[in-house]
Amino acid sequence: MTKYRLLTEVDRPEIEKLWNATDIPKFPTSYPEIVAERDGEIIGFVAIHHNQECVLVEPMLCQGPATYWGLWHALEAIFKSIGVTNYSFRLEPHRVAHERLANSRVKKGELKSLGYYGGFFWYERAVA
Repeated sequence: MTKYRLLTEVDRPEIEKLWNATDIPKFPTSYPEIVAERDGEIIGFVAIHHNQECVLVEPMLCQGPATYWGLWHALEAIFKSIGVTNYSFRLEPHRVAHERLANSRVKKGELKSLGYYGGFFWYERAVA
């Protein structure tokens, strides 16, 4: 069973290992930083990143759609608790599997496509 919880300092080396296995550039992250843990091993991570234009939900580091959506729901529970009603996120064009998953959620009405801007596909989601 996968457990979703806030990151602790002890988790950072495992997050580094996950991040190093991707082509995603490193940048500072901030609260909420959430990990997916299974059998004592960190298998996923999501956080918030502040850039010059906005606050982004990134990086999303995980394998498989179940962990992906588990991390989203854990993040949304925190958003809901602090009064966030909706948020936007972006996907890089070469993340085809993530784009397919997002577009399937658009068709189900769970996401709204905001189109392509600045080299990314943008989506909006309401916090239920």
